[in-house]
Amino acid sequence: MLFVVTFAILNSLSLVAATIHHLFAGTFSTAALYALEFDDSALSLKIAKNNTASDSHSWIAFDHKKKNVYGVAGSAVASYSIQNDTSLRFDTAIATGGNCSSVHEIFVTAAPYPPHNVYTTPFGGDAQCGTVLGVLANGTLTDVAQNYTYLPASGVHGLAFSPNQTFLYSADDSANSLWTHGIDASTGELTYISRLSGPYSGADPRHVAVHPEGKYLYVIFEGTNQLAVYSLDSDTGEPAFQNITYPLIPQNTGLSNSSYWSDEVALSPSGAYLWATSRSRSENSTGYISAFSLSGSGSIKSQNFLLPTTSSGGTANSVATAFFSDEWVALTDSSEGFVQIWKLDTNGTSAEVVAQVDIDDGGCCANAIWYD
Repeated sequence: MLFVVTFAILNSLSLVAATIHHLFAGTFSTAALYALEFDDSALSLKIAKNNTASDSHSWIAFDHKKKNVYGVAGSAVASYSIQNDTSLRFDTAIATGGNCSSVHEIFVTAAPYPPHNVYTTPFGGDAQCGTVLGVLANGTLTDVAQNYTYLPASGVHGLAFSPNQTFLYSADDSANSLWTHGIDASTGELTYISRLSGPYSGADPRHVAVHPEGKYLYVIFEGTNQLAVYSLDSDTGEPAFQNITYPLIPQNTGLSNSSYWSDEVALSPSGAYLWATSRSRSENSTGYISAFSLSGSGSIKSQNFLLPTTSSGGTANSVATAFFSDEWVALTDSSEGFVQIWKLDTNGTSAEVVAQVDIDDGGCCANAIWYD
């Protein structure tokens, strides 16, 4: 008995002391899914495995149990089973169909609660619709559950669920709109609730995030390089612009909005911090990364910093927060091809790059997701 107890204690301590974390990263134009290994003690980041993919995947996401990875793949979504912390097995790719079958899927996300559907949207060309995909019990994609429509001019680039999965919010970059859909609790299918135009021409909502308390929606305005704050109606779920924005490029420095295009927004796991990024359209200029302190309800208390990234970001500069700590975020770049780990300082007022892995394969790196 003593041996068993001692072994259990030692095993528990070894887990607590573990400093190795794994991530997966997709690409824009190469058929690869990279497994990365980050040592938060040695502050090193390296490629653990290059998984051959069925296609390039410019956006990837986990299912709710982290048993599967989904990746946009042309006019389809690919489904991979996670074999271990570095290996993936391709299972299937489901064509999205509907009126948008000829365009490229740009975003995919999986529902955290039953029935665990997967939601995807296209961008460019005829991108007026979205798709709800069904899954098997093991999380593998199985079929198209629903095709639904936006506007003929739409191009939705980001989606986010309300905390209780009652509503889905769509950031319509091309039609300068925010959409609210209700989610059927038994089927996962969507019902239109409202479309809210951007507060001014050229705002162009790109990505969105919802605070865990469900009171605030944070929106990246790609066109004006701002983070915008919306309140959420507790009954209807509809967003209302609070006339609050924060710059994602330095102000009063002569920089032009047209030279930048802001990208991503992500919450830290505690809900205490919000991260956002912008990209430069020129490889001769850097993008920017910013973090904000949030109140318990989700209101923004302060913009803590706005720092230059080490490159333009290319078409990426996508920030991904670690799920286990507010301290770490991953940042991807496609102009040079790398993934970085940034560390937030103890009081949240600054951050710095502590690790980088170069993956110059001609297509990396799109977005990254933290596995463990």
